[in-house]
Amino acid sequence: MPPEATATPDASQPIPESPSPATEAPAPATASETPPAPEEVAPEPETAQSPTQMAQMGRSEPLPPEPEPTDPEPPSAAASVPAPVIPQTGILHATREILVKARVAIQDRKRKKRDKITQALTTKSKITNDEVEKLLHVSDATATRYLSALEKENKIKQVGRTGTGVVYQKI
Repeated sequence: MPPEATATPDASQPIPESPSPATEAPAPATASETPPAPEEVAPEPETAQSPTQMAQMGRSEPLPPEPEPTDPEPPSAAASVPAPVIPQTGILHATREILVKARVAIQDRKRKKRDKITQALTTKSKITNDEVEKLLHVSDATATRYLSALEKENKIKQVGRTGTGVVYQKI
């Protein structure tokens, strides 16, 4: 096409200004030049990719339920016999023995502590809960339990009802 036939720029269209003074302003378009079109990004050609190569995830959809396994053949008479149960009595027996030994050891320690209380009562005529706490290095509640056990065995008796006035004497 000859240059006379091309459209001339309209005077009503504004000329774009430069964004900053450091850059040069574009030269005004002449009749022979056409204004540059905005650059468009061309879409990349799609290639055939397998689903495993794609890194994008689709929208979240529930998975289909898995079919339950079915037995292809009915159980035979041989399969209806239960498998032999392996006896674990050896393990249970060993566990019980350990527990029995632990209980015996605990009872032995308690008996020794009660014997200490009775020995203290032979040297003294009276003993208090606080003295038992210090003697055995136990709490107030534990000392009370030891003294109550000795009282039930009729080895000692409690004198007084409650508070600091309570003492224990040997019978």
